[in-house]
This record gives sequence, C-alpha cells and structure tokens, in this order.
Amino acid sequence: MKYAALVAAYICLSLNAYADTLQGEAARNQLLETGQCPACDLRGVDLSGQELVGANLAGADLSGANLTNTNLRGANLHGATMLKLNLSDTALSGANLKQADLSDIDIDLVFEDVEIIGTQFEGARFKYGVVCGPSPDKGGWGCQHM
Repeated sequence: MKYAALVAAYICLSLNAYADTLQGEAARNQLLETGQCPACDLRGVDLSGQELVGANLAGADLSGANLTNTNLRGANLHGATMLKLNLSDTALSGANLKQADLSDIDIDLVFEDVEIIGTQFEGARFKYGVVCGPSPDKGGWGCQHM
C-alpha cells in the first residue's frame, strides 16, 4: 500500500514537471523577453534574425527551429537537442554546445556559413557517429568518428 502511494506521488510529480515545461510560442516569448529558457520545448519555432547573445538554452529542444541569421554568441546550449536545424549565417562564437545532440548534422558541411570561433563542442554528437572531445591544443575540432 505504501509502495503504491509512492508510485502515485511520483507519477503526479512527473506530470506536473512536464506541464511546467514551456513550449512553442510561450517558450519563444520567454526566451526573447528574458534570454532564459533552459529545458524549453522550442521545436519548430522561428528564431531567425534574433539577438540571443548569452541566452541560456541548456537542455532545450530546438529541433526543427529556424536559427537563420540568429546571434547566439556566448549562448549556453549545453545538452540541447538540435536536430533538423537551419543554421545558415548563425553566430555561435563562444557558445557552449557541450553534450548537445546534433546527430543529424554533418559537421563537415553545416558550419561553412556559421561563426564558431571559440565554441565549445566537448561531448557534442554529430551525424555518422562523430563525437567531439576537448579542443586540441594546436587547433582543430577535437572531433572524431566513434
């Protein structure tokens, strides 16, 4: 009986936590107003042309979002899910993409038009099983096929 009550309480807490996750336009509005939207559901949201310097998007789901011409310099994208993105002319210099899931993006092709100087990629996952380690001392990506 006590076990069943604990399970029921856990389920209720889990559902409440999920309900508290900002989604869609509400998440977009919070991000644009405060620069803070960790763990938000921003799937498919249009963020093109936005100034999001230093934004906190740690753990956010940005899958399918339009980030064309978006300024994400110094943004915290640690652990973010970033699948099926449009990153054309996006500025990511100094951003934290550690542990980010970019697993449908070919690292050799996508960053041709993206500003990435000083971007942290340690633990980021890309297409074809490419995973990034710490940045090498003598330049380069520090990424390899696993």
